[in-house]
Amino acid sequence: MNSVKREIEAYVRIEREEKARFDRDFYMWTAEDRIEWQETQLGNAERLRELLKEHSDLQSGFEGKSV
Repeated sequence: MNSVKREIEAYVRIEREEKARFDRDFYMWTAEDRIEWQETQLGNAERLRELLKEHSDLQSGFEGKSV
């Protein structure tokens, strides 16, 4: 569970940094750069959703065992 939490934190940090980079630099990017950035963001968001579900499932499993 701790490794899942660390990975979630890493993805959240990366997302925050990437959004700041986009806000700062997007006007210099080509259309291809923007498309690539969007695809990467979509992949990261999907992985983050998977991790959050995994975390929730693990948490539910722990709670079920302690009852």
